[in-house]
Amino acid sequence: MRKIIYIIALILLLVGITLFEFMAYNSMVSLKYETHELNDCISLVSEIDLCRAIRTFHIIAILFGLTIMGLLIYKKRILK
Repeated sequence: MRKIIYIIALILLLVGITLFEFMAYNSMVSLKYETHELNDCISLVSEIDLCRAIRTFHIIAILFGLTIMGLLIYKKRILK
């Protein structure tokens, strides 16, 4: 049972990485088309700080990647 949970966690983390990186890319497109200049970070449409959103999505994706590496490194200890 623990091995199934371990595999599901790895799959969800991999999906999470791709999802958050896609969200960062989507926010970069919004940054291009919803602001007057690239130096502006506030969206004219939704008034969201897009630079902070992009940074947050990248940080979450990196944390998911580090979690995957930790799960893979300590696989024997986790599955005991």
